[in-house]
Amino acid sequence: MSGRSRPGVLVVAVALLVVFAGCSTILPGGTAEREVPDGYGEVGGVAYDDDLDIDASDGLSEAELEQFVNRTMARIEAVRKLKYEEPVDVEIIDREQYRQQRESQTSPTDPGWENQIWRALFLVGEERDAAEEVDEAFGNAAQGFYRAGTNEIVIISDSETATVNKDTLVHELTHALQDQRYGLEFGQSTRDEQAAYNTLIEGEADLVAHLYLDEWCKQWDCIRPEQEAGGESSDPPRLAEEISLIIAQPYRQGPTYVQELKESGGWEAVNERHENPPRTTAEIIDSDGVSEPTVITIPDRSTTEWERFDQEPTGDSLGAASLYAMLAANGVADNENPRRYNHPAVRGWTGDRIVPYHSGTEYGYVWELAWENGEEAEEFADAFEQVLTRNGGLARGANDYIIEDGSFAGAYRVVVDGDRVRIVGGPDRAALDEIHGT
Repeated sequence: MSGRSRPGVLVVAVALLVVFAGCSTILPGGTAEREVPDGYGEVGGVAYDDDLDIDASDGLSEAELEQFVNRTMARIEAVRKLKYEEPVDVEIIDREQYRQQRESQTSPTDPGWENQIWRALFLVGEERDAAEEVDEAFGNAAQGFYRAGTNEIVIISDSETATVNKDTLVHELTHALQDQRYGLEFGQSTRDEQAAYNTLIEGEADLVAHLYLDEWCKQWDCIRPEQEAGGESSDPPRLAEEISLIIAQPYRQGPTYVQELKESGGWEAVNERHENPPRTTAEIIDSDGVSEPTVITIPDRSTTEWERFDQEPTGDSLGAASLYAMLAANGVADNENPRRYNHPAVRGWTGDRIVPYHSGTEYGYVWELAWENGEEAEEFADAFEQVLTRNGGLARGANDYIIEDGSFAGAYRVVVDGDRVRIVGGPDRAALDEIHGT
């Protein structure tokens, strides 16, 4: 165990499981089964019901931290009915150290490519850099992370006395348990598949933390080091809603999703889902949602002035949750219940593919979406046209729209062809034909 940051430790972006301040879903109350199963509840010689001689008011010494972590792990075993296989190392760093670690990382995705994804969703316009804003959101709101495959957790402390936030510790120790028992997988083939997988793992970590802290702590003496050390009492930083709708989706939907799995078949049902994780956010949103997305190939019909970005894969799938985020952020869908991510214009999604293009300093994209039938394709196209008009879009001909100024100024073509919707975006109408000609 280490109570201080180790110099030179780098965090790999794809190995992060981050818990955010203010993003977790509050679950309904209920009576938990607070009975410790035989064979569970002891880690590193510390049992779940051992009394700890710890003074957290001046931070935790290395020995105190080790005791505290081991008892927390023992209690997670009791709550989750799953045993740890190895010890877990915990270190505490301050937020500035965390930001420095993130700054040392490089993203494999071109910023221009990334910005087109957020622009296509009408979430972050051309006057803002989406990659920078997402990075800033992580830097300001992350409370801790687990390094997958390493049995190492990092807790970010905002108090003058370096300390451990109990909620964060339980959340991240649950990730360590997931990794030891099932192996945490990253680098899913699409954003949508990664978001669906994250909903399972983040939802379980939040649910375990909820059961631990709100139910089991009614019968346990639960030390809260962050309170004893006089932690920050100010509200956590709020994420911009248009950013939060995407990156906080697994935390918003996940606890309810995993709770429903548990209610249907106990923790065994959650265990089985780890063996066969969800592949689309459509099946998270609606149990009838497609789990095997339609494979979409977009042929390159661009002129020599326009080209795809030099990266693999050339395109991505954004998924049903991202479509809802677009509609909610632009006032087309009601966002009063942030856990739902459900709207008639999103239901029936079976797949999508978006390919960004660039020509010098100008950008565009081709985005094709597949639906269960032509009626649902029309319904989505109508909703997307509302997004256009709410951003100043003016119809030009049968399929084209022009937004003359503002964050999303440019030209857009919306074509419905049977159960498919194709959207082409570019700087002007002439560019639409150059990006994706007939």
